Amino acid sequence: MAGFDARKGLSTTVHDDLHARSLVFDDGRVQVVLVSVEVIAVSAEFALRVRRRVEEETGIPAAQVFLCATHTHCGPVTMNHFFNQGQSLDEVYLASLGDAIVAAVREAHAERKPRTLKTGLVPCDGIAKNRRTGDGLPVDPCAGVLLVEEVDGRAVALAVNYACHTTVLGPNTLSVTQDFPFYTLARLKEALGVDVEAMYFNGAEGDLSIGHKSDLSAVGIVDDFRTFETARRLGERLADAVLLGMPRLTEEVAEIAVLGRVVSLPLKSYEMLPVMTAAREEMRLQVTPDLAGKEMVAAKQRYLFARIEEYYAKLYEELNEPEPKHLRVECSAIRLGSLFLLTLPGEVFVRIALEMRAAAPSLKMLFLGLTNDYIGYVPDEFATAGAGYEVVASRVPWQAGVAFQTAAAELLDSVQVGRKVAAE
Repeated sequence: MAGFDARKGLSTTVHDDLHARSLVFDDGRVQVVLVSVEVIAVSAEFALRVRRRVEEETGIPAAQVFLCATHTHCGPVTMNHFFNQGQSLDEVYLASLGDAIVAAVREAHAERKPRTLKTGLVPCDGIAKNRRTGDGLPVDPCAGVLLVEEVDGRAVALAVNYACHTTVLGPNTLSVTQDFPFYTLARLKEALGVDVEAMYFNGAEGDLSIGHKSDLSAVGIVDDFRTFETARRLGERLADAVLLGMPRLTEEVAEIAVLGRVVSLPLKSYEMLPVMTAAREEMRLQVTPDLAGKEMVAAKQRYLFARIEEYYAKLYEELNEPEPKHLRVECSAIRLGSLFLLTLPGEVFVRIALEMRAAAPSLKMLFLGLTNDYIGYVPDEFATAGAGYEVVASRVPWQAGVAFQTAAAELLDSVQVGRKVAAE
C-alpha cells in the first residue's frame, strides 16, 4: 500500500473497490477526456503510455486526455517517490491498471450521444482544514460539480471536484479504500439513482486534510478521529453540499477548448549526494530505544526529513543539465462552455489556486490536482517560512507556484479566445 512511510504491513482486506471512471466530452470539433483514477498518483511515464493508447483506440489526441489521481493513501503502489522509497512496483498490476483506464475511456467514447452538461461551484464547509495553520485556513470553500443529463433531464453522470487530502484513514489502516470519496459517491448514487456514474476529482490539496498534522502522521502518530466513521460523516457531508447546490448549476454551451504547455519550474538545490547520505545516516543513529514521547517523535521526523532530502539530492544529480536546474512539467487549461479547468501535476498548496481564481474573478474555475504526473508538493511563499513536512517534501521552492500562476493566466487567456469572439 502506498502513501504512508510509517505504515507497517501489507493490505489485509478490501473495504471498497478502486476504479477508473471516465468522462468524454465532444462538441463536434474537439474531444477531451477526464479520468478519475482511484490511486495515490500516476507517473508521467505511465500517464503518457496510457494516453497514447487512448489516442490509438479512440482518435482523441493524447494531449487532450487527463488522468487525475484521487490520491487515496489506501491503495496499491503505482509509482516510487519520496513517500515510498524502496517499495516494489508490481508491473503486472500497473499493466492491468492501464488496461482498465483505456477500457473506461473506450466505453465512455462509444456511448457518446447528445446530452446536457451543467456545472457550478457549490459552497462546502466543515470538511477540509488547512493542516499547517492554527485556524485551519485557508481552504477552498467550494466544491466543483459537473452534471451530465439526458435530453429529458435524467441524470447520467456526476463529477465532484474538491480539494482535500483523501487521508481520513491513517497509516494504521490496512484496508484498501477510496477513503471519504467512497461515501460521497455512494450518497450521490443513492440520491440520484444507482445507474448514475459518480466520480471524484481532487483539487489543490497540498496543505489540506481533515485536520491532522502531517508532521505527526508521517511518523505514525494517528489521531483517534481518523476512522471509517469519520470518513462516512465527512464524505456524506460533501455529497449533501453537492445535492443542495445542484439546482443552481448552469447549463453549458457545447464549446470545448484545450491548450497545454510545458512549464519550467525551479528546483531546490542540495549538497552533494555523499553529504546528504551522511546526514541521513546521522539522523538514523539518533533514533535510539532510550528516547520516548516528544523526543522520539522529533528524532523520527529528523530522520524522515533527511531521507526525503537525500532522495531529492539523488534526483537533482541525475538531471543532466547546467545550473540552475529546472523541472519541466505539463500544465493545461480546459474550457467546457463557461467552465475552466486547470490541471496541476502534483500537490499544489491551496493559496496558490485561490490566487489564480482571484486573479480572474469573472471565470468559473476549477483545479484538477495530481493530473498526468506527480511532482510532489508545491508550497506557497508563506508556507515556506514555517517549514515542516510538506515544505521539506517539496522538490521545488515557492517560486514554482508563481510559475504555475503565470502559466495558468496565459493559458486561460488563450482558451478564452473562441469564447470572446463568439460573444462579440
